[in-house]
Formats: sequence, C-alpha cells, structure tokens
Amino acid sequence: ISVTGVQTCALPTSDDQRHQLRTLLEQREADLQGTVDQLRTAIAGPSGMPEVRDSVEDGDARMMATLDLTQLGRQEQELLDVRAALQRMDEGVYGRCEQCDEPIPFARLQVRPEARLCIRDEENWERTHPQGGTPA
Repeated sequence: ISVTGVQTCALPTSDDQRHQLRTLLEQREADLQGTVDQLRTAIAGPSGMPEVRDSVEDGDARMMATLDLTQLGRQEQELLDVRAALQRMDEGVYGRCEQCDEPIPFARLQVRPEARLCIRDEENWERTHPQGGTPA
C-alpha cells in the first residue's frame, strides 16, 4: 500500500503474468475481429433489389444502420487498442504509463490489458475529455 493509501502492484514481471496478459489480449483480439467482421457483413446487407418500405420503416432502418456504424467504430477502435498493446508487449514497453512512465499495476492490466495509462492519468484524461475517447 502506498503513502496515499492506494494499493499498488508491481509491473507484470513474471513470465506467467506476461503470458496471462498476452493470452487475454490475443483472445480479445480474436473476439473483436469476429465482431467487426459480423458487423461489416450486417451493414453491407443483402444485395439485390431494395425492399419497398414506408417512411417509418425507412427511418427505423436508417437509425439501426447508424447504430451499427457507431458500434462498428467502437469495436474497430478497441481492436486497434488491443493490437497496439500487443505491439508494446513485443517492444518491451508494455505495462508502463504513457504519461508518467510509472508501472501500470498488474491488477489493472488484468481488467484492461490494453491500458496505456495508470489510474491517476486515466482519471485526469477523463476529466479533460468528457466526450470520451480511447486513452485506456
């Protein structure tokens, strides 16, 4: 426990911890790729003649397409984040905060293996970016 009373954990240093985190990232990458592929297929929709719809059905269809595109964008961004984490792992810089260069606690990485920031810097980022985004 640190001076501030917050429990701290060491950077993932054991081979077992690194293997566990790599496995989490690889599984998430495969899951996300499957979801992205399914969403792209659904958005592309059936080919051929468009069906005849009334204005309400057409509006509903446009709304659903917008939701699908939003979800696709989020899934694609998370996939990029996971792949970037795997690259950081390969480069030997995984598990360090990109803002303060402090180790990211292993417990945080178990929950968010793609995390780029420690909790403190993540909270600071969220306060200054209320619209959201992807620091992780």
